[in-house]
Amino acid sequence: MGYYALSLNTSQLHANPYISCFLSAAVEVPAYTSSWLALRYFPRRLSAVSILLVAGLSLYFLQLVPESLSELAVALEMLGKFAMTTGSALMFAYTAELYPTVLRTTATGTCSGFSRVGSSIAPFLSQLSGDFKYLPYIVMGTLAVVSAFAVLFLPETLGRPLPQTIQQMHERESLKCPFITRRGHSNPQVLLDSCL
Repeated sequence: MGYYALSLNTSQLHANPYISCFLSAAVEVPAYTSSWLALRYFPRRLSAVSILLVAGLSLYFLQLVPESLSELAVALEMLGKFAMTTGSALMFAYTAELYPTVLRTTATGTCSGFSRVGSSIAPFLSQLSGDFKYLPYIVMGTLAVVSAFAVLFLPETLGRPLPQTIQQMHERESLKCPFITRRGHSNPQVLLDSCL
């Protein structure tokens, strides 16, 4: 959603809409190049988390910039667009590596379909600026930070063979949430014996 919302907002960045569109398009070239480099050389989880945090923080800091420094505001928004573009490209490849062969195309297509729901909501996100000027940026930044936190629980796929079966997918190592167990239902343990 953030990528499309920032792309649709380019005409409002600068007094000249042609310069705004040029800046928005020019930022995508290094973004796709950096996503290719990140996919080739860096761990997937680290790359996705760090780039989503950069996106979220740059969009959060946008509201702190005084209106007299419009160039800094444009630079922060372009940094957010760079990070969102890189993150989108990373997540397409990362998503396909997470699922086993028997589900890969279906699961990747389903995830892509759900991401299109976000892209269809993106044009309406800019209307939130009528209530508060920076509300769209706060929403996009919050979603990026929450996504970065969620990626922490995904397994690392760099240099590892793709899972062939669903069982192999469940055996991959990832961060464990202490409140969720995957090994079936366990019997509750009694910590204190009560006379009641």
